[in-house]
Amino acid sequence: MEDEPCSGRPVTACGDANISKVLVSLSDDRRRTCEEISTEISMSRTSVFRVLTNKLNKKKKFSKWVPHLLTDEQKESKSQFFQKLFAEISN
Repeated sequence: MEDEPCSGRPVTACGDANISKVLVSLSDDRRRTCEEISTEISMSRTSVFRVLTNKLNKKKKFSKWVPHLLTDEQKESKSQFFQKLFAEISN
């Protein structure tokens, strides 16, 4: 069993060119809203949101778009910080 090709317009909003535009816009100011980014790059708010959340794996926290997961380097840095803090508190 195979699916037949669907007619209609292909999804182009999440293409590499638009992902790059969103990423460049976001690199200027991580506090930008989807609406501000969409106005700047002439893309719908929902498409900008999809790119940010699905393609770039970002979440809005404390009014900033941040990576959803920490890198290994960030995890190690946090671990060292809390170990140092714990050692200071214990003394």
